[in-house]
Amino acid sequence: MESKAIGFCAVVAVLGIISAATGFGGEFTRVKASDVTIDDDLCVYPSSPALALGIISAVFAIITQIYISVTFGGCRCCKNDPNSTPISKLFSVLSWVATVIGVIMLLTAAGLNNREGGQVDSYGYFTCYVVKPGIFAAGAVLALLSAVFGIAAYITLTPAPQTTTNPAVALPVGVNVDPEKSPAPFLPQQYTPQQYPPQQYPPQQYPPQQ
Repeated sequence: MESKAIGFCAVVAVLGIISAATGFGGEFTRVKASDVTIDDDLCVYPSSPALALGIISAVFAIITQIYISVTFGGCRCCKNDPNSTPISKLFSVLSWVATVIGVIMLLTAAGLNNREGGQVDSYGYFTCYVVKPGIFAAGAVLALLSAVFGIAAYITLTPAPQTTTNPAVALPVGVNVDPEKSPAPFLPQQYTPQQYPPQQYPPQQYPPQQ
Protein backbone atom coordinates (compact mmCIF):
# COMPACT_ATOMS: atom_id res chain seq x y z
CA MET A 1 0.00 0.00 0.00
CA GLU A 2 1.31 3.43 -0.92
CA SER A 3 2.22 5.98 1.71
CA LYS A 4 -0.62 8.24 0.52
CA ALA A 5 -3.19 5.49 1.10
CA ILE A 6 -1.71 4.69 4.51
CA GLY A 7 -1.90 8.35 5.53
CA PHE A 8 -5.50 8.65 4.33
CA CYS A 9 -6.60 5.53 6.21
CA ALA A 10 -4.80 6.67 9.39
CA VAL A 11 -6.42 10.13 9.38
CA VAL A 12 -9.92 8.78 8.69
CA ALA A 13 -9.52 6.07 11.33
CA VAL A 14 -8.43 8.57 14.00
CA LEU A 15 -11.29 10.95 13.22
CA GLY A 16 -13.81 8.10 13.22
CA ILE A 17 -12.53 6.76 16.54
CA ILE A 18 -12.75 10.21 18.15
CA SER A 19 -16.32 10.65 16.89
CA ALA A 20 -17.35 7.19 18.12
CA ALA A 21 -15.61 7.59 21.49
CA THR A 22 -17.32 10.90 22.25
CA GLY A 23 -20.64 9.44 21.13
CA PHE A 24 -20.31 6.50 23.50
CA GLY A 25 -19.23 8.95 26.19
CA GLY A 26 -22.51 10.78 25.68
CA GLU A 27 -24.36 7.48 26.06
CA PHE A 28 -22.68 6.69 29.38
CA THR A 29 -23.13 10.20 30.79
CA ARG A 30 -26.65 10.91 29.58
CA VAL A 31 -29.29 11.96 32.07
CA LYS A 32 -31.39 9.00 33.13
CA ALA A 33 -34.90 9.04 34.49
CA SER A 34 -33.64 8.08 37.93
CA ASP A 35 -31.35 11.13 37.97
CA VAL A 36 -34.21 13.62 37.53
CA THR A 37 -36.10 14.95 40.52
CA ILE A 38 -39.47 16.73 40.55
CA ASP A 39 -39.89 19.84 42.66
CA ASP A 40 -43.29 21.58 42.55
CA ASP A 41 -44.17 20.12 39.15
CA LEU A 42 -40.76 21.14 37.83
CA CYS A 43 -38.14 18.70 36.54
CA VAL A 44 -34.71 19.30 38.02
CA TYR A 45 -31.95 17.88 35.80
CA PRO A 46 -28.41 17.25 37.05
CA SER A 47 -25.44 18.61 35.10
CA SER A 48 -24.18 16.22 32.45
CA PRO A 49 -21.46 16.41 29.78
CA ALA A 50 -23.61 14.40 27.35
CA LEU A 51 -24.70 17.55 25.51
CA ALA A 52 -21.12 18.63 24.76
CA LEU A 53 -20.01 15.09 23.94
CA GLY A 54 -22.88 14.60 21.51
CA ILE A 55 -22.09 17.85 19.69
CA ILE A 56 -18.37 17.02 19.53
CA SER A 57 -19.15 13.58 18.14
CA ALA A 58 -21.39 15.04 15.44
CA VAL A 59 -18.79 17.67 14.51
CA PHE A 60 -16.03 15.07 14.13
CA ALA A 61 -18.33 12.90 12.03
CA ILE A 62 -18.89 15.86 9.69
CA ILE A 63 -15.15 16.63 9.57
CA THR A 64 -14.44 12.99 8.70
CA GLN A 65 -16.85 13.05 5.78
CA ILE A 66 -15.50 16.39 4.54
CA TYR A 67 -11.95 15.02 4.59
CA ILE A 68 -13.02 11.90 2.71
CA SER A 69 -14.86 13.98 0.10
CA VAL A 70 -11.93 16.36 -0.41
CA THR A 71 -9.51 13.46 -0.80
CA PHE A 72 -11.74 11.82 -3.41
CA GLY A 73 -12.26 15.15 -5.17
CA GLY A 74 -15.88 16.16 -4.70
CA CYS A 75 -18.96 14.00 -5.08
CA ARG A 76 -17.46 10.57 -5.59
CA CYS A 77 -20.67 8.72 -6.33
CA CYS A 78 -21.90 11.20 -8.94
CA LYS A 79 -18.89 12.15 -11.06
CA ASN A 80 -17.52 9.93 -13.76
CA ASP A 81 -14.20 8.97 -12.22
CA PRO A 82 -12.20 6.53 -14.36
CA ASN A 83 -10.61 5.08 -11.21
CA SER A 84 -13.91 4.41 -9.44
CA THR A 85 -15.52 0.99 -9.37
CA PRO A 86 -19.09 -0.08 -8.55
CA ILE A 87 -17.89 -1.33 -5.16
CA SER A 88 -16.15 1.94 -4.32
CA LYS A 89 -19.25 3.91 -5.30
CA LEU A 90 -21.40 1.67 -3.11
CA PHE A 91 -19.11 2.18 -0.11
CA SER A 92 -19.09 5.92 -0.82
CA VAL A 93 -22.89 6.10 -0.73
CA LEU A 94 -23.00 4.03 2.46
CA SER A 95 -20.48 6.37 4.06
CA TRP A 96 -22.63 9.41 3.23
CA VAL A 97 -25.82 7.75 4.50
CA ALA A 98 -24.17 6.65 7.75
CA THR A 99 -22.82 10.16 8.33
CA VAL A 100 -26.16 11.90 7.79
CA ILE A 101 -28.15 9.52 9.99
CA GLY A 102 -25.46 9.42 12.67
CA VAL A 103 -25.18 13.22 12.89
CA ILE A 104 -28.97 13.58 13.14
CA MET A 105 -29.16 11.02 15.94
CA LEU A 106 -26.27 12.56 17.88
CA LEU A 107 -27.61 16.10 17.68
CA THR A 108 -31.13 14.95 18.55
CA ALA A 109 -29.90 13.03 21.57
CA ALA A 110 -27.77 15.97 22.68
CA GLY A 111 -30.74 18.32 22.43
CA LEU A 112 -33.12 16.00 24.27
CA ASN A 113 -30.59 15.43 27.01
CA ASN A 114 -30.66 19.12 27.91
CA ARG A 115 -34.38 19.62 27.46
CA GLU A 116 -36.20 21.08 30.45
CA GLY A 117 -39.80 20.57 31.42
CA GLY A 118 -42.21 17.69 31.58
CA GLN A 119 -45.73 16.60 30.85
CA VAL A 120 -48.65 14.83 32.47
CA ASP A 121 -49.30 11.42 30.96
CA SER A 122 -52.64 9.75 30.39
CA TYR A 123 -52.58 8.26 33.88
CA GLY A 124 -52.18 11.64 35.53
CA TYR A 125 -48.52 11.24 36.43
CA PHE A 126 -46.03 14.01 35.80
CA THR A 127 -43.11 12.76 33.73
CA CYS A 128 -39.86 14.43 32.67
CA TYR A 129 -38.11 14.30 29.30
CA VAL A 130 -35.05 12.08 29.11
CA VAL A 131 -33.08 10.62 26.24
CA LYS A 132 -33.97 7.04 25.48
CA PRO A 133 -31.09 4.60 25.90
CA GLY A 134 -29.19 3.67 22.77
CA ILE A 135 -29.57 6.86 20.72
CA PHE A 136 -26.08 8.16 21.51
CA ALA A 137 -24.63 4.69 20.99
CA ALA A 138 -26.37 4.24 17.64
CA GLY A 139 -25.08 7.61 16.45
CA ALA A 140 -21.56 6.67 17.56
CA VAL A 141 -21.69 3.36 15.70
CA LEU A 142 -22.89 5.08 12.53
CA ALA A 143 -20.10 7.66 12.81
CA LEU A 144 -17.56 4.84 13.05
CA LEU A 145 -19.16 2.97 10.14
CA SER A 146 -18.97 6.14 8.06
CA ALA A 147 -15.19 6.17 8.50
CA VAL A 148 -14.93 2.44 7.76
CA PHE A 149 -16.98 2.78 4.57
CA GLY A 150 -14.87 5.75 3.49
CA ILE A 151 -11.67 3.74 3.93
CA ALA A 152 -13.19 0.80 2.04
CA ALA A 153 -14.24 3.10 -0.81
CA TYR A 154 -10.69 4.45 -1.09
CA ILE A 155 -9.07 1.02 -1.01
CA THR A 156 -11.38 -0.41 -3.70
CA LEU A 157 -10.49 2.31 -6.20
CA THR A 158 -8.73 1.15 -9.36
CA PRO A 159 -5.09 2.30 -9.26
CA ALA A 160 -4.22 4.88 -11.88
CA PRO A 161 -2.10 3.55 -14.76
CA GLN A 162 1.56 4.46 -14.47
CA THR A 163 3.27 5.99 -17.49
CA THR A 164 6.66 4.55 -18.33
CA THR A 165 9.40 6.64 -19.83
CA ASN A 166 12.39 5.55 -21.85
CA PRO A 167 15.50 5.11 -19.75
CA ALA A 168 18.03 7.88 -20.01
CA VAL A 169 21.15 7.13 -21.98
CA ALA A 170 24.39 8.15 -20.34
CA LEU A 171 26.56 10.36 -22.48
CA PRO A 172 30.29 10.87 -21.96
CA VAL A 173 29.85 14.48 -20.93
CA GLY A 174 32.08 16.20 -18.43
CA VAL A 175 30.92 17.95 -15.31
CA ASN A 176 29.02 21.23 -15.88
CA VAL A 177 29.13 20.83 -19.64
CA ASP A 178 26.14 21.50 -21.84
CA PRO A 179 25.87 18.59 -24.30
CA GLU A 180 24.20 20.86 -26.91
CA LYS A 181 26.90 23.53 -26.84
CA SER A 182 29.83 21.20 -26.31
CA PRO A 183 29.06 17.88 -27.96
CA ALA A 184 31.10 14.92 -26.90
CA PRO A 185 33.96 14.21 -29.31
CA PHE A 186 33.98 10.88 -31.10
CA LEU A 187 37.32 9.25 -31.77
CA PRO A 188 37.86 7.93 -35.30
CA GLN A 189 37.92 4.21 -35.60
CA GLN A 190 41.18 2.59 -36.55
CA TYR A 191 41.08 0.01 -39.33
CA THR A 192 43.89 -2.38 -40.01
CA PRO A 193 45.26 -2.10 -43.56
CA GLN A 194 44.33 -4.96 -45.77
CA GLN A 195 47.01 -6.72 -47.87
CA TYR A 196 46.23 -7.22 -51.52
CA PRO A 197 48.49 -9.27 -53.88
CA PRO A 198 50.12 -7.20 -56.67
CA GLN A 199 48.26 -7.39 -59.89
CA GLN A 200 50.11 -8.68 -62.98
CA TYR A 201 49.57 -6.74 -66.17
CA PRO A 202 50.79 -8.18 -69.57
CA PRO A 203 53.35 -6.04 -71.47
CA GLN A 204 51.83 -3.93 -74.12
CA GLN A 205 53.22 -4.04 -77.71
CA TYR A 206 53.76 -0.73 -79.46
CA PRO A 207 54.39 -0.43 -83.24
CA PRO A 208 57.89 0.75 -84.25
CA GLN A 209 58.22 4.42 -84.82
CA GLN A 210 59.07 5.56 -88.36
